[in-house]
Amino acid sequence: MSAATDVSTSGASAQPRRPRRKVVLTWVLVGAFVLAALFTWHWWTHPTAFDERGGVAGVVPSPLAEPTLSSTIVYPKVSGSAETVIIDGLDANFSKNTADASVSFWVCHSAPDEDPVGAARDMDGECRDMEAVETPMRFEHRVGRGSDYLFITITPSRRGVARLESVDIEYRRSREHFYQRGTQTIHADRKLTAR
Repeated sequence: MSAATDVSTSGASAQPRRPRRKVVLTWVLVGAFVLAALFTWHWWTHPTAFDERGGVAGVVPSPLAEPTLSSTIVYPKVSGSAETVIIDGLDANFSKNTADASVSFWVCHSAPDEDPVGAARDMDGECRDMEAVETPMRFEHRVGRGSDYLFITITPSRRGVARLESVDIEYRRSREHFYQRGTQTIHADRKLTAR
């Protein structure tokens, strides 16, 4: 009789393992689905249409009446195909702004033989046509010389230093990019000193 009891006990302990395996497998699948959903959501809300090619730019310290700094933030594409995006917002992030500088954003429509300007005090004469960014705005991000590019103008309102660290660009992409929408941060090191 003790042998029958042993068989029945070992059979009872083996049955709960199957449901436990199903529970573990279910949690593994749920976890994998949640991770895939989070990855997809992050990709969809963090578009990367724009390359970072900025480098460092600055102007020599000068009297308050003179200094402004205009610098390209989004250059034309180097390769690939043209893309139209809708820019919904632009924010400048300063690491230092004792000059209480304000910013404005512009699109430079350049001539077919012109290269983009990295940085300049004054953009007059540098572009065939300049257009102030008013969001939402269509931006034609094309390839090569003569393409449009996006630049920022930093203007101090008092003596001090304005050091731009990055620009946040909120935008929407087209159907080819699954209507991706979100914010891309373009790192930029731009410094202006007003005396």
